[in-house]
Amino acid sequence: MTESEEIIKVIQDLDPDVIMLQEVDIFCKRSGNRDHMQELCRALKLKGGFVCEFQELDSPLRGLRDAGGGVHGNAILSKHDIEFRMLEHRKEAYDWNKHGKWLREPRIGKRYTLVGTVYAPSLPPVLCYCVHLEVFTGIINRVHNFADIFEDASSNAEKYPHQVICGDLNTLAHSIARFSPKYARDRYRLMSVGDTESNWFDRHVMAVYRDQQYEYNLRLAGSGFPFSAMPVRLVRFIWQMIGPKIFEIISGFDVETLKRARNPGFYDPWDPNEVTLRNPNYFGLFSAKLDWTMVRCMDVRQKWIGNRDFSASDHAYLMLKVSPDDSEKVAQVPAIWKLRRQQWQPNGFAPYRRTAIGTTLLTLVLTLLSQWLIHMYKQFML
Repeated sequence: MTESEEIIKVIQDLDPDVIMLQEVDIFCKRSGNRDHMQELCRALKLKGGFVCEFQELDSPLRGLRDAGGGVHGNAILSKHDIEFRMLEHRKEAYDWNKHGKWLREPRIGKRYTLVGTVYAPSLPPVLCYCVHLEVFTGIINRVHNFADIFEDASSNAEKYPHQVICGDLNTLAHSIARFSPKYARDRYRLMSVGDTESNWFDRHVMAVYRDQQYEYNLRLAGSGFPFSAMPVRLVRFIWQMIGPKIFEIISGFDVETLKRARNPGFYDPWDPNEVTLRNPNYFGLFSAKLDWTMVRCMDVRQKWIGNRDFSASDHAYLMLKVSPDDSEKVAQVPAIWKLRRQQWQPNGFAPYRRTAIGTTLLTLVLTLLSQWLIHMYKQFML
């Protein structure tokens, strides 16, 4: 059984209503020169939409595993009627058109998010975002791009309160990946020490609600080390006194991203450190939660994780059974969101490890500095 046939078999056994897939190939040599989108829709008898992110150029630079010749993108499949559109991001996390050859993957295109509105009988419409964030960048650019999704979701929340964000966010800039010039390309390879990227993302982005009283994500603004331990109230005070520029410089996030990167009510029912990818290279030392299933105004009744042996794909799959909230709960989004985050946060202390490490290191530096100053003062007095 080929990998694509195994994936179809897994989906048939699960029988989901809606499927969100990333890295779907159409006529690429590496995947048998087949139209996998058409094969999926026919075999599963589902309606589907596909957004092409890249034309994979056929080139001698590519190895057999990455052989191109076709196109590559993301897809949403549904049993029910569905309307599609494409979300374009403000910034390119990596310029593939110019620099793809440096990674031995020459291609034309850029990252997009596929958006689908599902209309199931007897249920409210559900707005679905199928996401694949860039892997060859760093935390800053991934948050830049993800913030665009939160902004779009918020702008559509009144019309479509029931929403889902699913996909591969490539939250992997931790562990030994910190030492990689390919996978950790910004200051957060050091400034997030003590956290996995998924934990850092949960703490600085997912945990900050889009309160109309506060226009910016101040936790993200103060995320630069050693400001990881800085209370939000202190960040707000300094912001009001001298403006946002110092925080843009320290954090690496521009004001527009700090405004957009506020959660309009999504929660992810998985442990922020759940493993959905385990790389067999590097002596099996690297693992990460790359994949996310975020829901808004819906109650998660059951959840599954499968393909733990990574035989059908290099990622585990995540599946949810959800029930849409009634109008009474929709009117109480902030309170319901807070309760559900608490319900599905199995390790409440994990997000604070970095604060503890940052505070400890800062205390150590200040102690050593004070001792050095005392020593120099004594030498001067002699």
